[in-house]
Amino acid sequence: MVFGFKFIFYREMEQINMIWEKKLEQRMSKQQITDLAMTLHHDECGISDVCRVMLYSEQARSAYNAAWILHHLAVEDKDIYLRPYYDRIVDMAVAPELSIRRGLVLSILAEMPTDENARMDLFDFCMIHMTDIKENDSSRSMMIKLAAEMCKSWPELSNELLACLDLLQYESKPSISAARRKALKRLKVRVVRSATD
Repeated sequence: MVFGFKFIFYREMEQINMIWEKKLEQRMSKQQITDLAMTLHHDECGISDVCRVMLYSEQARSAYNAAWILHHLAVEDKDIYLRPYYDRIVDMAVAPELSIRRGLVLSILAEMPTDENARMDLFDFCMIHMTDIKENDSSRSMMIKLAAEMCKSWPELSNELLACLDLLQYESKPSISAARRKALKRLKVRVVRSATD
């Protein structure tokens, strides 16, 4: 009898996931996204379903909308309900091919608290790709922010990040230079303006 109960339970979970995937297939406004994020406040099952849509959906629009909803969640919801999905979200962020914007996935990770369980391959990925001009500017900016946040938990990584930020010293893109300045501020390093500014 217990087996039958488990089957019904898992079948209901699949239906919930399909309901969310169908709901997120259409184009959504920012107001709709923020409204859904607010309704998911302290809703463990709903947040889990939206996270699974982002991670496993074959529909790019559904995954993108799910990522936007997760981005707009309250920080405490991300900390409590997305923590079990941390490794899978990191795997998605560092994947070579990504159907949604990498910067969006990285922004979800940047707002999750970093602790001793954070993955060093994510830090390495950020260090390698933040100087890569093939990456778009929003992704590079989020990589700088995420690497600086990870240095709070591991101060010994700060020197490596500082060396990488020095390579970006003359970056002309406003978003990259702003992210660099903020990262240096987080690391409590005095930013000396160059003579060209």
